[in-house]
Amino acid sequence: MKKIFTFLILLIPFIGFGQKVSLAPEIGLNIMPMSGSDIGQNYQFGYHFGGHLKYHFSKKFKLSTGIFLTQKKKEYSSSTTSSALTLIDDLLNGFGGAGGGLGIPGGTGDLGLDSLGLNTDMTESIRGVSSELFIEIPLLANYKVKNVNFYLGPYAALLITANRKEEKTTDIPILDVIDVDALLESSGLGGFGSLATSFLPSSGTESSEKYGTAGLRTLDFGINAGIGYEMNNLHFNFTYSHGLLDYRDDANKEGNTETLKLFRISIAYFFDLGKKSDTNSSSFN
Repeated sequence: MKKIFTFLILLIPFIGFGQKVSLAPEIGLNIMPMSGSDIGQNYQFGYHFGGHLKYHFSKKFKLSTGIFLTQKKKEYSSSTTSSALTLIDDLLNGFGGAGGGLGIPGGTGDLGLDSLGLNTDMTESIRGVSSELFIEIPLLANYKVKNVNFYLGPYAALLITANRKEEKTTDIPILDVIDVDALLESSGLGGFGSLATSFLPSSGTESSEKYGTAGLRTLDFGINAGIGYEMNNLHFNFTYSHGLLDYRDDANKEGNTETLKLFRISIAYFFDLGKKSDTNSSSFN
């Protein structure tokens, strides 16, 4: 990031002495594709705004940079499956140790649950969306054909804050069809059955929200490519942004590389900072 800011400082002479520099406030909408469903693709929306600096080498070739505050989002999910019987066994052993032998010697195997052919899996699924706010600096080559601009170049972004909203779904089918409380009491735990089952998780969904950048990569690098249309000083742009690095830090990577991707729709109004070569023109051609 220090090198990027140094680069921006080096642009100051162009602003002060150049004849072909323009500056614009820019604001727009970010569109992030999420996982699809049977009826189509899902999307999340964000925003970006900042200052857009453009240096004109010629009528057709330009170089753009700037600094933007941009919101990016990423969907994530995970699922783990374990045995509900193991969970019950661990609970019984705990009560057996604390209660002087109240546990069942053979564990849940003595209860005969395996012979009933029941689904004894416990599945925990997490699905969430990470919303991340970056300071982003692009460096884009511009090529103009009539009133149409084509953009291509890299960007660097610094993560400043984030929050994650997620849902955790627990599914334990065996607890939906068996009264574990009564089963444990009839198997030697007596009045401790109700107390024991109070420590067991139940099927259902819980929502939560977390703030902070823990587990997320601080720096992001990627490529921007886009197209724009200009009407005098007013510019409309459509850009695709593709991150090259996993959005998670190295300690939290699991499975395939997951990068940040988004589409941008923006509007900018440019002010010419140098002298105009043609007093009858309201923009650089």
